[in-house]
Parts: sequence; C-alpha cells; structure tokens
Amino acid sequence: MSSIEERVSPPSVSYDADRKSYRRREDYRLTVGQGAFVDDFREINGRTVLHLLIVRSPYAHAIVKDLHLEAIRALPGIVAVYAGSELASEFSALGTFPLPGLKIPERFPLATNRVRYAGDSVAAILAENQAAGEDAVNLLNATIEYESLPTVSDPEAALEANAPLLYDEFGSNVAFTYDMDTGDVAGAFERADKIVRLRVVNQRIAPASLEPRSSLYDFDPQTGKLNAWLSTQAAYRAKGVLAGQLKIPVENVRVRVADVGGGFGSKTGFNGEELVAAWASKKFGRPVKWVEGRSENFQSQTHGRGQINYIEAAVRKDGKLLGLRVNTVADLGAWLAGATPMVPTGTPRMLNGPYAIEAISTRVVGVFTNKVPTSAYRGAGRPEAAYILERTMQRIAAELNLDPVQVRMLNFIPPEAFPYKALTGVQYDSGNYAAGLNKAVELLDYDYWKSEQQSRRAQNSPRQIGIGFATYLETAGGPGMAGPQEAATVLVNDDGSVTVLSGVATNGQGHYTAFAQVAAGILGLPIEKVEVQMGDTDLPAYGIGTFGSRTTPVAASAVFKATEAVRNRLLQGAARLLEASESDLELDDGKVSVRGVPSSSVDFATIAQAEPDKLISERRDFNPAGPTFPSGAHIAILEVDTETGDIAILKYVAVDDCGRVLNELLADGQVHGSLAQGISQALYEEIVYDDNGQLLSATLMDYTLPTAEQLPEFVTGLIETPSPLNPLGAKGVGESGCTGAPPAIVNAALDALAPLGVTELDMPLRPERLWQAISAARSGTTRPERIPNVALFTRQTTKKEADGSYVFE
Repeated sequence: MSSIEERVSPPSVSYDADRKSYRRREDYRLTVGQGAFVDDFREINGRTVLHLLIVRSPYAHAIVKDLHLEAIRALPGIVAVYAGSELASEFSALGTFPLPGLKIPERFPLATNRVRYAGDSVAAILAENQAAGEDAVNLLNATIEYESLPTVSDPEAALEANAPLLYDEFGSNVAFTYDMDTGDVAGAFERADKIVRLRVVNQRIAPASLEPRSSLYDFDPQTGKLNAWLSTQAAYRAKGVLAGQLKIPVENVRVRVADVGGGFGSKTGFNGEELVAAWASKKFGRPVKWVEGRSENFQSQTHGRGQINYIEAAVRKDGKLLGLRVNTVADLGAWLAGATPMVPTGTPRMLNGPYAIEAISTRVVGVFTNKVPTSAYRGAGRPEAAYILERTMQRIAAELNLDPVQVRMLNFIPPEAFPYKALTGVQYDSGNYAAGLNKAVELLDYDYWKSEQQSRRAQNSPRQIGIGFATYLETAGGPGMAGPQEAATVLVNDDGSVTVLSGVATNGQGHYTAFAQVAAGILGLPIEKVEVQMGDTDLPAYGIGTFGSRTTPVAASAVFKATEAVRNRLLQGAARLLEASESDLELDDGKVSVRGVPSSSVDFATIAQAEPDKLISERRDFNPAGPTFPSGAHIAILEVDTETGDIAILKYVAVDDCGRVLNELLADGQVHGSLAQGISQALYEEIVYDDNGQLLSATLMDYTLPTAEQLPEFVTGLIETPSPLNPLGAKGVGESGCTGAPPAIVNAALDALAPLGVTELDMPLRPERLWQAISAARSGTTRPERIPNVALFTRQTTKKEADGSYVFE
C-alpha cells in the first residue's frame, strides 16, 4: 500500500446508488423571488442604513493634486467624505500571496495620492441615501485635479527598458521572476526529432458575477461587536481580516453570508472598498452598506487570466512529448490583490498535466501594468496550464500529421502509475486518463465526424468541420495546511431530525443538497429529515472558503466524519436501551432496530433524550493530506464558415473524472456552468484596454456574455477513480469546463482551418478574428511573430533561426 493511501481510512458507511439523483433542495426559494441578497437590506433593527460610494479616477495613471472635498461635505444628505490619503492611517496595508523576491507595492483600501488604473479609488462618500451619494460623486468627479502620467497597458511593452514605471522605487515593472526546472531539459531537446514552437495568449476576462461585490456592516458601540452581511466565498477569512483591520477582537465579529449571485473566485477576499464601509460603521455607530455598480465591477473588481506563453516542445516523430520549455509573461495589473501572484505561479506546477513528460523548464515573469489587478477566477492558474499543454498537443499532431487521440494516448500517464509524483513536485492521487478519452470518443462518434470532415474538405465546402480535443488535469481540495481546513457539527434534534452545521459559504453549487445527502446516507434517514445550516461564523463550525473545487472533498468530508460520530453515538445509546450488541443493530428511517427484529427498535429522539445532556452532537474537522486531481476529456465539433468567420458548435462532449460521484445531478450542474464560462472565454469574452489604459469593455454592451441560445447542448459523462485522500473518495468538478473548453474550442477551430494554412488563433474567436486569419492565410501573409523580451530569460541562451523565430536553448 502506498504512503498516501495509508493516510486515510476507507469509508465505514456506504451509500445507496439511487441517492445519486437527489434534486437540489435550495432552488425553490430563489426561483420564487424569496432570496435575501445584501442589497435587499434597507434597515437593521429599525435603523436606516448609510450608503458608501466610491469616487474613481478617469485616468489610468496620475497624481491626485486636489480633491476639493469641503464643498462636497456641505451637500445635503452627505455624512462624510474622505480622501484615500486621509484613510490610509486607519488601516494596515493590504496583504498578498507570499513569494520569494516579490516586490510588493504598499496598497491601502483606497489609492493614496497616485492612481494607477482607470477606476482606481480616490475617495469615499458616506451618504444618507444612494441618490445623494451619487450626486456627490458626480460633483466631486468634475472638480478633482489630476496630473496625468504616462501609461503602459501591454504587459510585454511594460517590460521594455523605456516603459513608463508604475512604481519608481522598484526600477522596473517586474514584480517577480519565478523559475521551475526539472528533469534533463537539454537532453530531451537534443534527442528530439522535432521542436514545436507556438505562442498562446490567455486573455483577461471578467468574473462578471450576476451580483457585484456587496457588503453591509452594523457596529454596536455599546458592545463593541460588528455584524457583517457579505456576498463572499470565505466568511471566516473575512471575519479575521475585519477584526485585524478594525482592531477589534476576532470573537466580536460575526459574518453572515447572504444569498450570493456568483463568485467564481473573485469574492474570496477584500479589495479595499468593503473595509472602508466596515470602518465607517465603526466610526459612526450606524449600519453602512456598500454595493458595487455594474460598471464599477468591470473597472475595479479583479480580472482573471492574463497570460502570454511562449512554448517550445521537444517531440519524437511518433508524437511522444519529451520536454517542454515555457516562458510566461503574466499581466498582474497595478497592484497585488490577495491571490495575484499565486495564480500565474500556480500554472507551472500543473504543466505536467496528464502526460508522462521527461523534462520541464518554465519561467514566469510577473509584470505591473496600468490595469485592474488580476487574481483568482474559476480555475485560477490550472486552465492556463491546460491551455498551454492542449494547444501544444494540437500543434504536435498537426505538424507530425498524427491523429490527436493517438498522440494523447501515447503520452498519458498509465493508471498503474498512481500515486504519481509529477516532475513539477505535486503528487497525483489517482486517475485513468485513457478511460476518460475513450469514453468521450465513444460518446462523440469520432469516426462519423472524421468522415464528415473529410467529405467537406473534398468538396471544398465553405463550411468546414473542426474536431478539437482537450484532455485536462486539475487540482482541487488542497493542499494540506496547519490546522483544520473545514469543521462541521451534526446534531440530533428533539423530534429525531438531524441538523448539519457547516462552515462553508454557498454560492449556488448545491451544498445544502450535498451535505444533507451525506448525512442522510450515513444515518439511514430520509433526506427531508436533514436540515443544513451554513454561512454564519457564529455556528459551531469552521471553513476557509468555497473555492478551488474543495467543498465536496474537504467540507463534505468534515460532514461525513461528524455524522459518523453521531451514528456511533446512536448505536451505542440504542445498544444500552435495547440491551443488544451494536453489531446487531441497523439504522433506518430515524430508528435503530435489531437486525431482523424490526419491532425491537428505538427512535433517534428517544436515544438522544437518554443521553446525560439530552443531546447528541458531534463536531469533527478535516484537513486533507494533499490535493486531489480531477481530470477529463472534452471534444468540440465546430463548423466554421470560411467566408465570414462565423462559428457554430455542432456537438460538445465532456467526460469528467471527479472521483466518487455523490450526486450526478449536482455534478452535471457544475459541469454545465463551467462549460458555459469556458466556451464563453473561447468565443466571446475579453477585457480590452487601449494604449492609454482606458477600459473599452466597461459595460455589458461592450463585454460579451453569451445567452443560452448561443451555447450548445452538452453531452456529458462521468468516470470514477476515487481519491484515497478523503473518506468520500471525491475530487471536485466545479472548474472542469473552464479548464477543458477553451483549448477544445480553439483546437477545433484550428483543425477546421488547417487546410487553409491557418496555424495560429487567439481567444476570443470572434468572427472578424477568424476572417482575418483566413484572409491572411489565403493571401500568403502571416502576422509578425511577437518576440519576448530576451533579457528576461537570461538563464537560457537565445538565438534567432533563419525563419525569423527565436529559440530558447
């Protein structure tokens, strides 16, 4: 038995197979309009709420010379106005992910004296009502004096020696350089029959949650306690940050999670405005609410992705990938939010993917630009790694004229190799990548679509078929860390029903159903007799947050352990009351009975009443030994109109391995949602700044999100390779579509246009972009290659090939 498998005991209770189809219990209230979002609160305990509004810079880079605040303070309905510089002394600088050698600019909740992106916050207005606050914002915007400074929005341009500096004290716009080298890279490239090279861009995208950031605070001066209602993914993290920033005991802070209209990783921390609202509530002793506007959300909420990757792959002529060199320019934006450095440095750790590669060399250069910071967005570094690998696999198959399925099969890590230590240092728990791809090919009817593709090519049809593959690897639910990651309490109520108390915050994933199902399965109860409570830091539970596909493998495992402890207590109590051996007892429908003698039974309520404290309640925590590694195989069939560049998705197949599946309906829901976002990135979404740092995609008129009509029906399938790292065997599935869909869609488009000579495409695949690529290929012109700043990659020698391309050696 492996060392990993020895760390976790196998589940002692099994589930009934028919429990996998339980419908979501949390939807009815929301669908009939009974939700309670932060912005729904108009008063707290009869006290009206003050409104916080933020004044934002129209300049991407400027010195704030004069704010003229006195006139604003005199306006009716205005309680207070503060410049960012006036508030800095009230707060500690915002923190970020630690990284050796990282240059960390000092950042407070609002900008102080100098703004570095369009939409940067320069002042806060506290008003009796929203209308008065908006009038004050408009007036202040018209009177602020700025001294404009040079800007740089292109991350590669920001690396040039003469680029405008965001922080003079750093001497350059480079925030960090992160290297990871493993295996015999030089040997792999020497033995290669071919070197495949490509440049791929993972464009900036907006989380664009249905509900922007929202927060409401009520500080009681008499008790010194702060009540907070937040739209957040991490209630306990928010509790700790609020206590630290407001300098009050952590036990005096209570955070409740209101209904949340989406998070996608962007609501795991505070960017600053939320802290100003909390401080204002403490200062004035009144409830204060801050709700971000939609345009503000595009301007100031962290963005996702933002990577440029230069790739070299050492390949044998049979398609075997021997080694990778990847140089990445990561667009960090103007300052470092909580997860800003974590995301691009997480990409190299996933570059082994599902493949048995011999050597990998990577360098990530993080760059400051005059834009909103990038940070976590659904997948957070793993989709970027999958995009690098799967675009590379597509290019290998195309250049060697090999079948893309066979290329992947040749390179897969075999199932008997698990647990598998990847070159990048992470250890994969379990997997069967060939089984996933085989199932996807079967569901697709690959032979039919290949035949249809060849027929259209032979006819020189203007509507060409492309088949795009992506076999991804993800990481979820970890890694292990000091102390518990999640804790849950399960108790038996007076009527024999059961309550589950969890520390996670639900953002629509189906946690209420999943946790009730776990408890019901262990206790033999109808699921209707299990109530689930969460999203309140005063509950006897704990959690670090709902992100990274960790809720089922980690939080549900805590529920599992607590419920098992309750089950043991019930069996022990029933054994005493029935004068029977525990091994002879069974649980069913809220009763414990002697096996084979159903008349000899006692219900849960009676057992609990017989306890010394008349209560059966158990709390357990769970901290996994390491992360789990979900995987999958996605295939897209596209029809591309070569005259217009229009794209139609004819079929999309997604087969995912999320370990043991608790509920197939919930798993499918997560796959569908993440596929919508992944396909949307591939085809529609893009945050665009001009050369002056002005955001050109600042509204939903300019930033394209698809409607249901623009998305295909999905053919989904599941395979199960249980994880040995948690008692449920679960891995997580929430980020599968965001990881698999972008490369599958782009690879399909490249495959469709291969006969025309198109070899490079960047997301999003707008019709005009495809039309331009088709026109360039037909005219024999290609776009000039973008050459990375060679001085940044000094660990390698660089030479220019005869064809004008650069090779990193």
